[in-house]
Formats: sequence, C-alpha cells, structure tokens
Amino acid sequence: MISHPTVNPEECLSAARRAMLLEASAIQAAAERLDGNLTRAVELLAQHNGKIVVTGVGKSGLIGQKIAATLCSTGTPAIFLHAAEAVHGWACTPPATPPCSSPRAALRWSWCG
Repeated sequence: MISHPTVNPEECLSAARRAMLLEASAIQAAAERLDGNLTRAVELLAQHNGKIVVTGVGKSGLIGQKIAATLCSTGTPAIFLHAAEAVHGWACTPPATPPCSSPRAALRWSWCG
C-alpha cells in the first residue's frame, strides 16, 4: 500500500501564496518592459492578409502551437511549423492558391532570442 504524506494546510496555503506573488511580480515586470515593439508586431499581424506561420522548438514550440490555434480560433489563418521541419525545405502547407503566390507572415516564439 502506498503511503501518502500528510498535508499541512498552513504550509500548503503559504506555498500557494508565495507562488502567486512570484507570478504576479513576473507579470508586473513584463508589463513594465512593454514598448513600441508590441504595437509594431500587432500592427504587422493585423495588416497581414495571408497565413501566419508560427515556429518554435521545445517549450517555445508548445507555446507556438497554442498561439497558432488561438489565431485560427479568432479567424486569423495560421499554422505551426516546427523549426526543424523548416530546415528540411518546408515551403507551405497546400493552400487554395499556388504556394509561391500565397502571402505569409512568420511569427517566431523564442525565449533565448
């Protein structure tokens, strides 16, 4: 039989509060770093009338997949492309128009640059 440790309610609440305060601090720091680059990115994506290609590898790739799905669910044509697949000559998924005439925008999601 597996023995489970007893849960100390005070320690549990304390740990949860510390985690939430740490996350709140990180969100506040991120908000303070916002600048014209965000506005520029939003404008570029809003003006683009083709498919948006989101790329990434690892955790960045998982986030990129979610971003592509969110864009699609809000009416913006988007796909996720694993960066390693791009190295192998990926051109585009079969669109309704010929590949070379299909305008695209690329969104790269990366933690390290």
